[in-house]
This record gives sequence, structure tokens and C-alpha cells, in this order.
Amino acid sequence: MAERIRGVNLSGWFIPEPWVTPSLFAATGASNEVELQQALGSAVYNERLRQHYETFITEFDFSRMSAIGFNSVRLPVPWYVFGSQGDSLAYIPVVDYVDRAIEWAEKYHMTVLLDLATVPGGQGDSNESATTPESAADWHSSTNGRAVALDVLDRLAERYGSREGLLGIELLDSPIMSVRRGLFNMTEGIPSHYLRNFYRDAYELIRAHMDDDKLVVFSASGHPELWKRFMSGDKYQNVYMDLHLYHYRDDRAIDITSPQGISQAVARNRSLIKTARSCGFPVLIGEWSAAAVLSSSTVTPEGRDAYERVFISSELASFADAAGWYFQTWKTEKRIPAWDARVALAPLERAMID
Repeated sequence: MAERIRGVNLSGWFIPEPWVTPSLFAATGASNEVELQQALGSAVYNERLRQHYETFITEFDFSRMSAIGFNSVRLPVPWYVFGSQGDSLAYIPVVDYVDRAIEWAEKYHMTVLLDLATVPGGQGDSNESATTPESAADWHSSTNGRAVALDVLDRLAERYGSREGLLGIELLDSPIMSVRRGLFNMTEGIPSHYLRNFYRDAYELIRAHMDDDKLVVFSASGHPELWKRFMSGDKYQNVYMDLHLYHYRDDRAIDITSPQGISQAVARNRSLIKTARSCGFPVLIGEWSAAAVLSSSTVTPEGRDAYERVFISSELASFADAAGWYFQTWKTEKRIPAWDARVALAPLERAMID
């Protein structure tokens, strides 16, 4: 990979998320895509989603991203990207819109990292706390979840593997991995051996359709230190580890209204990147944002902007040893300051992004 990645996620385009597009969920009581379809019924849901797919991300977004200085997008896709017809739920295909994204990326000299972001049964989300519904990780115990995920990855690689605009494929978004706590306790999540075997099988499938210069990306699942000696043979080419670096919650979140807070946050980034690289992998920061702990309730809006600007520039500096990064996310309906790249990164000079 010759050029350093400076990118954004396109979250909320193919997988509805209330924080990105609250209008989709208005007056439904739903908090995720399954509840939304159940609330609206398949026909209304699919028509509403089709309109959303058409309008939320357009060619104009790609032209604007390119003009700002971004050279790549990370595109989360659902397991039903090619469509699905079940007994209770039906999903229209989104692959035609993925086609558009690849075409627009090529037109504006950008690349696309396809990210398989959902799987049947749920993979959990290692970015979420254990108390949220998204933390359920039942995919590994579902009857056909593994086969469905591998089939989707295989079909994506076959369709896009030779396209100039494809940077690579991320095999899973951010699955919760079961890890050891003490001598006899394991945390909830997907067993590490299951993930490792899935990643190896997925690599074999998609490499059959993709040249070695395309990336195969896997998630650190919050534990980069646990991937030593993984995919270390010569047959594994251009395998990257994805770290998600957030600082807005969990027991490691640090108040950034002090120089010490920012320096500690930056030090944590550098340490995690160093750990990941020590396992033998180039590193991508697949998700990060400007959201951070601001403990003082007296911080003015102007003060918040100033703190977040310093925080963002410090974050970018801390990514120096990574192969690149993707901000979370390109756009939100409400233009959320710390999460919408059009707002959060707008004050930065292009040289800072470059």
C-alpha cells in the first residue's frame, strides 16, 4: 500500500443507526434495524430504506471528501448485502449501491475498504459496553451464521476483487472476543479459536478473487496483544490489524480538559499501536472520533471546540506509526460535532489531514 490512508467511515448508510439518522427511527420506538423492520413491517421498511440508500450518500459526498483531502472510505455492509428473504424479515439488496460507491471512489481517486459489519446471530461489538444490546455475541453458536458470513465475503471478493477502487476487505467489524480473566474465568464473547479459524478460512476464500496487493483486515477486538503468531506464514500477504481508538467512555476514558489528560490519551493510542505492530501486523485505525471526556460542566461551546481541536490534532499525531485511519463518521443528520467529520475536521488545515 503506497499511500497513507486518510479516510472516513460511511456509517449509517447501509446499516440504520439511530445516532446517525434519527429520522429513520422517529416515532417507531425502535433502536436497531430489526426492531425498525418489525415496527414498520417489511414493505414500509424496505421502501423507507430504499429512499435512504438513494439520498444519504451521493456522488457529491465523494467529490467533497476528495476535495477535503480524504483518500479512502470504510464502508460497513450488512450480511444481507445481496438481499435476504426470511420467514419473518426480508431485506432488499444493497449491492447496487456498493457498486456506486466503488465507481464514485474510482472517479475521485479514492479507495473503499469493505467491512462486513453484521452477521446472523450477532457478533457483538467490542466498542460497546457489556450492558448494551449490541454486546450480544451469539453468531458463533448460530446454526448457519458462519456459512452465511463466509459466503458473503466470498461473493464480495468475487464481485470487487479486481476493482481499482477496492482497497481491501475487513472480515468482521469489531466482534467481542472471549478472553481469560484469572485462572478459571473467561469473559462472554466469541471464543478466540473460533475467530482465528474463521479469519483463516475467510482469507483463503477472498484471496482466490483478490490480488495480494489488496488488504485483508481483521479486528483486534480490543486485545491487540492476543494476536501474536497469527497468520504468520508466507502465504498470508497484506494482512492488517484494525484498532478502534475511542476515548469517550469506559474505565480508561480520560478528561481532556488538561494537558495531562490529552497526553495520557495519546500515550494510550501509541501503546496500543506499538503492541499491535509487535504482533507482526501493519495497523489501521478503523474508527476514532473527537468525542472525549470533558468533566467540567462550565466548558463553553467555544471552549469545547478548542479542546476538541487540540485533541483531534493530538490524536492524528499519535497515529504516526499506523498505516492510516478512518474517522467515525463522514456525516450525521444532526451534524454531531465530535462524530461528524464535516464538523469535527472542518477547522483543520488540509496539511494536518495529509
